[in-house]
Amino acid sequence: MKKIIPILIVGIFFLSSFGAVAFKVEQEIDETREFTHSVFAEYGTATWCGYCKYAHAALKKIYASGDYPFNFVSLVCDKNTDASARATEYNLYGYPTVWFDGGYKVNVGGSSGSESAYRSSINSCGSREVEDIDIDLSATWLGGTEVNIAITVHNNEATTYGGHVRVYITEIASSMGWKDTGGYLYTFPFLDWAFNQALSINAGGQWSDSMNWDGSANGFPSVTEDNLMIFAAVFNDEWNQGYSYPPSGNPFDAYFVDESASYRVGDNRAPNTPSSPNPSDGKTNVDINADMTWQGGDPDWFDTVTYDIYFGTTNPPPLVESDTEDTTYDPGTLEYETIYYWQIIATDPSEVTSEGPVWEFSTEANYPPSTPEITGPSRGIPGTQYSFTFVSEDSDGYDVYFYVDWGDGTFEEWEGPFPSGNIYRVGHTWDEKSTYTIRAKAKDVFGAESAFGSFEIEIPRSINPHKTIFEILFDRFPNAFPILRQILGL
Repeated sequence: MKKIIPILIVGIFFLSSFGAVAFKVEQEIDETREFTHSVFAEYGTATWCGYCKYAHAALKKIYASGDYPFNFVSLVCDKNTDASARATEYNLYGYPTVWFDGGYKVNVGGSSGSESAYRSSINSCGSREVEDIDIDLSATWLGGTEVNIAITVHNNEATTYGGHVRVYITEIASSMGWKDTGGYLYTFPFLDWAFNQALSINAGGQWSDSMNWDGSANGFPSVTEDNLMIFAAVFNDEWNQGYSYPPSGNPFDAYFVDESASYRVGDNRAPNTPSSPNPSDGKTNVDINADMTWQGGDPDWFDTVTYDIYFGTTNPPPLVESDTEDTTYDPGTLEYETIYYWQIIATDPSEVTSEGPVWEFSTEANYPPSTPEITGPSRGIPGTQYSFTFVSEDSDGYDVYFYVDWGDGTFEEWEGPFPSGNIYRVGHTWDEKSTYTIRAKAKDVFGAESAFGSFEIEIPRSINPHKTIFEILFDRFPNAFPILRQILGL
């Protein structure tokens, strides 16, 4: 029996609808699952397929997570005749379809629930009893677009092993421009066979072979060493009934996978140099509450990239955050009319870094509030308190504070804050008769100050024994009847 591969699986699966087929996926609890082999998936797709982007995204996410011993290839059937022929062997029902382990599990259709369904299928395949087969796979770049591919299959069983070996030449990301309808390059798109043949291996024996493959000679002149990935899968020769439209539609001859392997031809590539900063380099008048964003990623899409963020008012800027996977940074509320510098350094799991340039931007100007408008009585008598109102509007909408000089050596020291445009009301008493100039200014929460506004009040006014009824009322109620007071000129 095949050796087991221990792995911790955490999964919660649910009922989901997949385009052409609805899948019922049983709920699983957290448990330690032992995988008997590296599960292998063949993903049937086409560049025009609307739902295939969901299947593609799910497979990429699962592969990149490293949660399972798992390999997959993309059969882009409208671009590659060998891929189409392979899907035809499975009696394809429709796109997307994913055949796990040669058809032991088949998932048709795509939706936001694809990942859960695929994880369930991988778990089922991984716990399956298989023959004890090992694969040694290697490749050597020969220059130009040529590569040497070598494989050895070991039979660790006590009896002869019969099966079929398939070695798939793929790219990490399509150099041919094959994209799903989400705009993403197809990953591990199948290009050509290195090997596709039956094999028989004596008990305890092995089978080996090698070949040279030239991309240009086979219609793929854009292949490069660092972008080439080779996959191998050994299929058992025991026949099973498979269905490409489960549970009973589109039957095919299924031969289940006993082992799979992968080999990267080139070396790990550095992360993409951080680019496309927002705010853009040199931008002016930036909102003080703006977030900072950039583009990053890695040509090896399965690598998780982390970022160190340097930000401040000095150049070079200081480190403010480390090892974040986000490509957005919230610096908080910035200062007005200030130049800021920032830089992003990307790091991949192999500790290879790519350093972005130092970018800069300057923030917007802060405009002060309007000169306060002062309202109140223009005449009064000593020892009586009079009420005054002060109003100032801030063009940026910020709250305001008021500073009031009553003209008699007393002050109101930055009372507030008050919402922009709201009334600040305060009373004051003058003890000496004189003409006083009330002066007031406003400032916003960031300290931008307005000019002074002014208002005069006479204390007292001249005594007149022949006061009119209006003058008596105005003396008694100095803040009442403002319109009538203006009409009478009192």
